[in-house]
Order: sequence, then C-alpha cells, then structure tokens
Amino acid sequence: MFRTAAGVAILASAVGSRPCDSAPLKGSPLCDETKSTSDRAKWIVGQLETSDKIGLFSNGASGVASKGLPGYEWWSEALHGVGRSPGVTFDTETPCATSFPQVITTGATFNKTLWHTIGNTISTEARAMNNVGHAGLTFWTPNVNLMRDPRWGRGHETPGEDPFATSTYAANFVPGFQEGEDPNHVKASSCCKHYYAYDLENWGGVDRYHFNAIINSQDEADTYLPAFHSCVVNGKATALMCSYNAVNGVPSCANGRIMNGFARGQWGFEGYITSDCGAVSDVHNAHAYASADDTCKDVLEAGMDSDCGGFLHGNLLKSMQDNVTSESDVDTALEHLFAVQIRLGMFDSVNNQPYLNYTYKEKVNTPDHQKLAREAAQQGMVLLKNTNKAFPLSADNIKTLAVVGPNANATTVMQGN
Repeated sequence: MFRTAAGVAILASAVGSRPCDSAPLKGSPLCDETKSTSDRAKWIVGQLETSDKIGLFSNGASGVASKGLPGYEWWSEALHGVGRSPGVTFDTETPCATSFPQVITTGATFNKTLWHTIGNTISTEARAMNNVGHAGLTFWTPNVNLMRDPRWGRGHETPGEDPFATSTYAANFVPGFQEGEDPNHVKASSCCKHYYAYDLENWGGVDRYHFNAIINSQDEADTYLPAFHSCVVNGKATALMCSYNAVNGVPSCANGRIMNGFARGQWGFEGYITSDCGAVSDVHNAHAYASADDTCKDVLEAGMDSDCGGFLHGNLLKSMQDNVTSESDVDTALEHLFAVQIRLGMFDSVNNQPYLNYTYKEKVNTPDHQKLAREAAQQGMVLLKNTNKAFPLSADNIKTLAVVGPNANATTVMQGN
C-alpha cells in the first residue's frame, strides 16, 4: 500500500498551508475561481510530466512538489461516524468522533430525515477534523450493497436487503453528507460502494477477490443497480468505488459498461471512481483477466480514476511506455480527481469558505450529536416476540447478570466497521 504520512497528506485541504497561497500555484489558472472547474482541472493536468502523474494514482497520492501540489490521502472512512482509516487520525487533539449506530440499525428506522441529518452531522465533524489535518475530505461512505444473507459479514455496514429502501437511504444520506451552508463547495465527498453485485466475503471456497457473480439483466436492473443509480441521480454523489468481484466474467474495476456507460453516460455522474483496496491488482492476479500492461489500460479506459493500492504505481509507467495505456486516459482520470478537489475548495481562497471555521471543540462529539446518536439507536430498535413474558427482567428476582461470549467486553469490536 502506498501512502503518504497523514500530516503531509491532509494539510493540502486544512486551514494551514494551502497550495494557492504561494508559488508556483499562486495566481495560476488552477487557483482562478472565475474559471470553470473543468478548465482548472485540465490546466493543472496539462502542466504535469508523465513521470509526475504516476504517483497521483494511489490512494496515498504523493503530490508533485515541483508543481506545488502536496500529497493527499483519498481514503477516509465514515460509515456511521468519522472512523479509523489511513486518512483519519485520532489522538489527544482529536480523541474521538460521534459514533452513530451501525447502518443496519439506522436503516431499520425507515426515517429519511434522520438519514439526511446523520449524514450532515458526520460531514460537519469531518470538516472540523480536516481543519486540523486529522481527516481528509473524501470519505468512502455509504455502503449501498444489499444484505441478502446474514452470513456475509459486512451486512451491518448496509441499510438492509431491500433495493428500494437502500436507494432511499442513498438519496438522503449522500446529499446530507455533501451539502451544507456553503452552496459553492462540496462539504465532504461521499463515495457509494461497492459497485456492484457484491455481497460475498468467503463462502464455499470462493472469496471476494475471485468471486464472479452471474446475474441476469432483470436482477441487475431490479436489484443490483438501483441504489447506485439513486446515489448518482438523486444524491449527486461525487465518488463511486468499484468492487473486488467480477460480474458475468468482467471485473468491476475493468467494467466500462457500468462506469463510463451507466454512471457517466446514462446517469450523469460527475466525480471520481476509486477501486476497492487491491482490486486493480485482482483484475490481473485474482481474476487473471488481463496482463499487467492491459490491466492498467482496461481500468482507466473503463472509467476508474484512482487505485487504492499500488498496482498502477508499479505498472502504469511501463504500460504507457509500451504504448498500451494512452496518455489521454491517464489525463482524463487525473482531471476527474482534481475536479473533485477543486469542488471541495482545496484550491480556493479561505475567504467565503465557512467550513474552514469549524473547530473540533465546537463541532465534534457535541452533546447534540450524542443525543442524535442515541435517538437513532432508539428509533432503530426492532421488537421481538416476548415469549413467556421473559422481559422486562425483574430487578427483584435477578441480582446478578452475566454477559458472556467472545464480544462481551470487546468495546473496539462494538464500535463496528
């Protein structure tokens, strides 16, 4: 895994040192807020040498010092609160963030307003942590896969098993997360994952890295695509994540039909697409779909923009030198990445960016946020049949109560994914 140190990776978007405050970027078209996002992104990509571009494709993008571009860590997590991940730092300055219930519980509330409010609250805390360099601005949330089998192991990350309910969750959580008091900037980028037909960890001798989902056109349209369609069309998500598995023989991260075809072509997606971590390597190694050179070409040509992992870092330059991967596809991917960073305000003046005023003390794990988390847990409770009137437990008859099992006191595990 190729990463920059958290302090270096995140300062590009924090309140401190900013790329457009000094040479060589100060006064450049990248920093000209009167220009379109597209023009600004195209300009900076046009300034880069081929050798500059390679390090920008990992989740821990290295930056280009000679061009004034700092490193950036694209991978931050926030499924039910800002969470432990390469882009997030918890320490004495930022010891915690509000932990909301696992999404499977929140999904059981069927409360659209609550979903939107939780998304908004999480991104508020994310911005405050970013302002001290302890979080990124690109969060890989929500997980809108369907939980069709409780043995999957990742189902607690999702709203549940129903395509309509999951689509509705996406349509409310994503804009809650991305929108706020500043109409000119994305508050924090929301990434809908894992695209698509992904709900197997390791079963029957097949793991998620090798799994080839065989689905027909009706199941695709009725079951596996609606939530992602809603993410893009209703939620205006600024990111998608392609999954480890293949569908009908084509690895998701090399599937141009779903990325450039459906997402960008039919649904109007405007954002970046990242691989799941190691999924580009899996196109070559696990699925044996293409050579190393062709894997680089296939994923970029299909519409993927960023490799969470090191495959492109290690193989892209050779693929370009071998005239397999085109410079045009490389530049298109980089333009998508820079465009999202521009929309987040990373190359804009601090003036008129109210999110940059958010502080940890005032915005993170506040009493109001704790109250909201408690309300979400209460609303998500599912009633079970009280056979033989076992509940409530009698305080008169029961003086000692034991909680047993491997997770009885596993507080870290209970925080969830």
